[in-house]
Amino acid sequence: MPYKDSYVAKIREKIGHDFKLIMPTSDVVIENDAGQLMMIYNRDFDGWAFPGGYVEPELSWPENAAREVLEESGINAAADDLIAIGMVSGPDYQGHYPNGDVTQLFSNIFLLQNWSFESDMIDESEIDGKKWVSPQDIEAMHLTFSGRAVYQIYRHYKITQQAQILTTSSQLQRFVDAQDGKVTAVSDYVSAVAELSAGQKQTHWMWFVLPQLRGLGSSERARYYGIADATEAKFYLVDDLLRQRLEKVLNVLLSLETTDPVAVFGQVDAKKLQASLTLFAYVAHDKSLYQRALEQYFDGKQHQETLDLLAQTVS
Repeated sequence: MPYKDSYVAKIREKIGHDFKLIMPTSDVVIENDAGQLMMIYNRDFDGWAFPGGYVEPELSWPENAAREVLEESGINAAADDLIAIGMVSGPDYQGHYPNGDVTQLFSNIFLLQNWSFESDMIDESEIDGKKWVSPQDIEAMHLTFSGRAVYQIYRHYKITQQAQILTTSSQLQRFVDAQDGKVTAVSDYVSAVAELSAGQKQTHWMWFVLPQLRGLGSSERARYYGIADATEAKFYLVDDLLRQRLEKVLNVLLSLETTDPVAVFGQVDAKKLQASLTLFAYVAHDKSLYQRALEQYFDGKQHQETLDLLAQTVS
């Protein structure tokens, strides 16, 4: 349903745009016979997501979900064929719209595997396109905040066949989830420590184990796991789990009998190490651990692009 005709639009007409609405929503993961998932490009949030939207009061949860599937993907779904696979909510599960509207979302997630017809018609009032994507390719796509949460619910269900209640209580949770192995096609924190203890990074984990400032990389993972600014870097160190894990990695690096970061990380990731050390040395109350690592691997030289970005955010 176009926004101008929706229940939310009618509420906004009465209360204006300065009040944060609490809204129930539904999202649907649709599978085809090839194991691909239907993704739609949401204009409001400038990213790929799963079909979904606000719940209209005259319909049930499954009926609302089936309606969104038809409007946003062109797939005709029966409400009875939708399988409930999880729920998402939490302080950070909010929709921030280009016009300044903010909604606090509470979403039921459904899986649709049985369907027979797909048309090319979609609701172009908010959707710019749709396409079928393999699960392994989704990790490299620019997903919306809801797209990431829904995909995590889906992955959990495929592994366990059990519904999940997901609470997004902190933006830093993205690092914990990745370090705990909840992201496909990458390694986890335990693997990172094991590889570094053996003297050489072997697999993919740099973005979320030794994070750097957002803006230094252009890939989806560099943007998603990029630290927003000095404030978020400080919060990272305030989090006991993330700080302790970071300190353990640095102590492993300091114990190696080498001063060559390229030998441990390779040419590209050596620069990322320097950027990460520079960032946390900048914000840490006790800078000694980060400075020792900079001394051992970079003769104390900091990463200039990181310093430039930090200077921009401070000014």
